Amino acid sequence: MKVKATPQEASELWDEGSWQEAPPKHREARKPGPQVRRHRFHLRPQLVSTILITIVALSAGLAIGYMAPKQPVTTTVTSIVHEPPVTITVTITCTTCNTEPPLPPSPCQNGRPKWLANTNVVPYLQAANYPGQSKTVEGTIVRTYASSKGTVFLDFHDPYQGYFEVTIFASDVKNFPFSPVSFYLNKEVRVTGTIELYQGAPEIIVHSPSQIEVACMGFNYP
Repeated sequence: MKVKATPQEASELWDEGSWQEAPPKHREARKPGPQVRRHRFHLRPQLVSTILITIVALSAGLAIGYMAPKQPVTTTVTSIVHEPPVTITVTITCTTCNTEPPLPPSPCQNGRPKWLANTNVVPYLQAANYPGQSKTVEGTIVRTYASSKGTVFLDFHDPYQGYFEVTIFASDVKNFPFSPVSFYLNKEVRVTGTIELYQGAPEIIVHSPSQIEVACMGFNYP
């Protein structure tokens, strides 16, 4: 024997998608259109807690990883909603954040650094500003000359008058196992010594090759 559902039971059957047992007022409303089943979706508290904990753990890991990017970072967060508690561990290794920019490639064909020392360096055009001071003067030797007495002049500008130059006295030329006149021509160098003024022009008196560094070669040359 078929038992007719009460209005409350009919409403429940209607919510669950059973149109046959729905009350008349619902049945008439549904006749013209297609039958549609209603689904109830409940977001469990445990799932919400897990999502929130994961977001917090990732945020904390990224923050720590930014401050210490070269080491793996492990962040552990324990849920207080789950029963028993659930522990989520996130390990983050940062390889791109907060890092120093890469060094530019060496301009030297041999792959060596262009210069071995970078302290106290001044351009040759500013050498006149440091009379009596020990400095390293940088520039390219564009003119060389040997006097009748054997003194060698290495000029950084042509014409040389009034500009910085290197002077190697004849008594010191023997300290060079090569010809300074030919070897240093067109070389980019750094010369270290005390800057002196001679007839208003700055110069450094060089006694040995150890005072002259050649770009991409250092002091070990030729």
